[in-house]
This record gives sequence, structure tokens and C-alpha cells, in this order.
Amino acid sequence: MRRIGSNIRKKTSEERSHRLTKNIIQYSSDEKPRNDYPKKIVSPPRPSSCCTDDNRETVGNVKEVEGFKFCYKICGECGHAVKYFFPAIESTSKAVKEYRSRQRYMVQ
Repeated sequence: MRRIGSNIRKKTSEERSHRLTKNIIQYSSDEKPRNDYPKKIVSPPRPSSCCTDDNRETVGNVKEVEGFKFCYKICGECGHAVKYFFPAIESTSKAVKEYRSRQRYMVQ
């Protein structure tokens, strides 16, 4: 007897790291700001003068896709949300190495 779903192929960590991530931020001037993380974040389309690094709060956990780490940050006053990418410091990811080599080539 087979279990239901046993024919679904399990993805390795390498395959999972190359998947695309969906942007959960929906920019709207009609709806008021709302945080329904991890499903959806409704945000004003433009940042205000209050949107500084000091006012932004990190929402959820830090995620990593192809060596690039990111998280969602929301302004505590107006609710403007951004997908914040951390600067890549050290990584052995092939994607990060290729990106850095392209950037060095563009600078030259």
C-alpha cells in the first residue's frame, strides 16, 4: 500500500536555494497599511519622511535565496514596507560569486 503523496520528489537544499521568492508586499494607496506576514503586507506606494532606518522594524525571519539574505522591514509610523537585502559579506554561493565578478567587470 502506498502513502498519499509518496510520489512527490523531495527537493534537495541546492534545488530549494534556486527557487524564486514571491514578493508579499502589495503597494496600494486605496487600502490602509496592514501586516499579514507571512502571507501579505499592504503598504503605501511611496515612503514618507518618517521612513528612516531607525523607524523601520524587521518583520519575520531573515531568508536566503541564492546566497542573498533578505527580510521585510516596515516603517513603524506610516506602514511603508520594503524588502531589505543584506550586504553580502562572505559567501561561497556561485550566484554571489558571479554577481561580484560582473560588478568588478562593470567598474573596470
